[in-house]
Amino acid sequence: MKKDFLLIIGLVFLFLVSCSKDDDSDSGNQCLVCSYFGENDVTSDELSGFCVGATNPESGETITLEMVTAYKALLNAMGAECTIG
Repeated sequence: MKKDFLLIIGLVFLFLVSCSKDDDSDSGNQCLVCSYFGENDVTSDELSGFCVGATNPESGETITLEMVTAYKALLNAMGAECTIG
């Protein structure tokens, strides 16, 4: 019984630590950076400012880390060399 109680307390602690907002404090500095675009019709000018927390001028929505990650994966799959930095 004591082991189960300690296990539950440990899991609750891990849950609370993993949900900390401190991890996202520097997420605004994460931008999509491409050194090579391959055969894509995308230019570096079109991607400038594509950073977490910025506002997408076309849709008006705030750019999230998930969006930057998805664009990175898509462009890399099409032959570009992009990172998040």
